[in-house]
Amino acid sequence: MNKSRYFFELVKTYNDEIDDLVTDSEGKPVLQKRLNDKRKEFDAILPMIEFSPEMVAVVFYGAFGFNSPEIMRQLVLSEPDEAGFLAWDELASDLTVSAWAEPLIASAIKVRGGDVFLVTTAALEFLRLRGSSDAPVLEPEAEKEPGDDDDEGDEQDLREAGAAWLVEQGFDSLEH
Repeated sequence: MNKSRYFFELVKTYNDEIDDLVTDSEGKPVLQKRLNDKRKEFDAILPMIEFSPEMVAVVFYGAFGFNSPEIMRQLVLSEPDEAGFLAWDELASDLTVSAWAEPLIASAIKVRGGDVFLVTTAALEFLRLRGSSDAPVLEPEAEKEPGDDDDEGDEQDLREAGAAWLVEQGFDSLEH
């Protein structure tokens, strides 16, 4: 699924954070216990949304159902400072929210940045559930200066070599 640069960067760290919670050092499953612990500490970790939102967002693991996948697909293509990035009160009507998450949402919405954090969290959960390995939507390239064409062949070779390497690693080909 295509996503903005914002979500492309965050979803990997979000998924890594979840992976860290799944098992203990002995390999025993502890995800639910660790999620419950984080949920109890929510107010204490909430200030982290400013510098590590993915570490707090895991608290909402499994909290959302998505009534409109199309709205979510549009959301993950946007950046927080763009018009396409919905406010929480606009997005909430397109979600089902687990009852246990309601008090956490009420706490988050009160803090500075809480609105963006909640929208981001819902989008990260959507990406987690829908698969999130595709590349970001790239911004259009700036117009080339005269003489920039000299490197075009080298750039194409590098892109092809990179694509071939990814296929060797088991990723799907980018060519359709």
